Parts: sequence; structure tokens; C-alpha cells
Amino acid sequence: MKTSSFAVLFVIFIFSQLTLLKASASIYEYEWIGGQTGFSGEIFLDAPSSALASNGGRDTDVLPGSFLSTPLGTFSVLDTGLDASFGAAGAMSWNSSQITVMWLFFQPTTPINNPAYNQPAIGAAIVGEEGVGHAIEVGSLVGGFGTVYAFDDFSGQWLAAPVPEPAIASLILLGAIAALGRVMRKTGTRI
Repeated sequence: MKTSSFAVLFVIFIFSQLTLLKASASIYEYEWIGGQTGFSGEIFLDAPSSALASNGGRDTDVLPGSFLSTPLGTFSVLDTGLDASFGAAGAMSWNSSQITVMWLFFQPTTPINNPAYNQPAIGAAIVGEEGVGHAIEVGSLVGGFGTVYAFDDFSGQWLAAPVPEPAIASLILLGAIAALGRVMRKTGTRI
């Protein structure tokens, strides 16, 4: 019994849809929105809310790829040792629309000098700690976390990134499969 090309393509389509669903559901992205020019950042988390997070809403729920970018440079190495020393001690809270509590420290991959202290710079992403609403700060360890507000941005918010409609990806994939089926039919190719 021969398997029809349509059946094989349909199975490929179903598996690709399941893969897209799994991929889009495993990483939750929050972006620095509305901040000053030169400041940006993305925090990737392992769940849509801290209540559903694998580590209960802690800095250990932050995934690789998270970063802060400032006019001084980019900070992309999460420092959980510093997170444990300040503020909420690594505790975080977020929901499907925004981060509500966080104080994360990021180190640069190559040293960045903080001109305010002439010390190595550290980036901080802060929400709801020490009287700070939302912030990206650059500081140094000077008897604590010292920062000069000229290097900080308090004008943005950490909000959930828009998620692309899976329907678009599905339509593109369906169109590609249909085109492949048409080519196979014209050329007489069988799977």
C-alpha cells in the first residue's frame, strides 16, 4: 500500500505545528520599553509568571541570552552571587504582562570602566526595590552598590514582549507544504 504525498505532508505539518507550539511556550521575554536612547534590555524567563516558574520566582528562572545595554556597554552575564546580596536576595515576581519585582545584576563579557568611580561597571535591572519603580542602572561595588544617576534610566518599564501570532507561521508553513506538494505532483515524485 502506497502512502500518499498528502498524508506524509499532513504529518509533517502536524509535527511542525507541535514544534512551534513547544518552542513558543518555553521562553518568556520581557523587554525594556519606553526608556531613554541608548538603554535597552531583555530578560528571558522560564515561565509566564513567577507562580508557575520552575524555581518559584527567583533569579535562577532567568534564562541565558538576557542582557542590559547602556551607553557604557552591554552587560550579559547574570551574577546570581550579587543578586543574593542586595534587595530581594534574588527573589522575583512577574506575570504575563510585566515584571513586578526584580533586582538582577549583570556583568559585562569584557571589562567596562565606570567613569563615576573608576571601578569595574556592573549593570542592574530593577523593579519595585529600594523605592525604584523600573530601572536600568550602571554602578560599581564601592562599599555597596554605588550608582550615579547620570548613567541610569528610570523612564522605561519591563514589559512582556509581543508574541508573534502563530497563525502567521502556520500559514507560511502550510503554503510551503502546498507548494512542495504541487512540485512533487508536477514532477511525478513520490515519497
